[in-house]
Amino acid sequence: MHVMSAKAVTGAPTGERDGDLTLADGRTLTYATLGADAGPTVVVLDGPCSRGLARAAAPAAIALGIRLVAPDRPGAGGSTPAPQRALTDWPADHAALLDALGVERAGVLAQSGGTPFALAVGAALAPRTSGLAFLGAVAPLDDPATFAETGRQLRTALTLARRAPWLLRLGLRASSRGARRNPERAARRFVKGIPSADARELADPALWALHVRATAEILARPDGFADEVRLLSAPWGVDPAAIRVPAALWSGAEDTIHPTAHSRRLAALMGGAPVTVVPGTATFGLLPRYPDALRFALGRTPAA
Repeated sequence: MHVMSAKAVTGAPTGERDGDLTLADGRTLTYATLGADAGPTVVVLDGPCSRGLARAAAPAAIALGIRLVAPDRPGAGGSTPAPQRALTDWPADHAALLDALGVERAGVLAQSGGTPFALAVGAALAPRTSGLAFLGAVAPLDDPATFAETGRQLRTALTLARRAPWLLRLGLRASSRGARRNPERAARRFVKGIPSADARELADPALWALHVRATAEILARPDGFADEVRLLSAPWGVDPAAIRVPAALWSGAEDTIHPTAHSRRLAALMGGAPVTVVPGTATFGLLPRYPDALRFALGRTPAA
């Protein structure tokens, strides 16, 4: 097991480069490449409208000679919105991106709200997917037990998406205006009530800077964020048991937003995928495990 310090992960350059492509239906898909300039590829699927996970993982990817690709799903970044899309539409965009980059097979690294999109890729594109690595995964949120275990802020957003989507959009648009005026304040509000383990990690200036940038990105496209919450709140349309791609999960023992119970439930649904629970950590405390997750996504090593 390779362990890297959080400071080493967050305090180095990412090599981020922007790109875009026009899809077959005329939509634009924007993305970033990070990490190594060449080498095996891992596609990074973060929560709604964020490239934060890819930036945090980039120094580890550089050290391992791995190229990361962070696509902006519809309605995020410069990607064309598609508010009526289904979650299972994503693999077609994923495949088009791999084609455009000349990549036949890639790993997938997913976190939080990126979880169901990674599952959809694993189900639809198994021959092109070397492995699925999940950090702070969420289990299907239409399950009442899973929903009850979810962090309060996420539960509130999911409830609004189901019962009053107009109110969710209104609130996100107001937050977006606030973030443009004062990004630091918006970033602080975004992590209000987080586990103490994450608060300790965010005391690192480099990690805090990543968080501020990611928060600004997320809130820059409030309608895209709302569309993703809608997809998360509804049945995903993906059967985890049908996925034949190797999968592994990492979870912080103190994570209250997407708690370890989510990872264990999702692992069970996938037929017993390995779960590594890291004591004394939450979401940001998983940074030192990124090298393990990247290696697993590429089929280089078993989960540890």
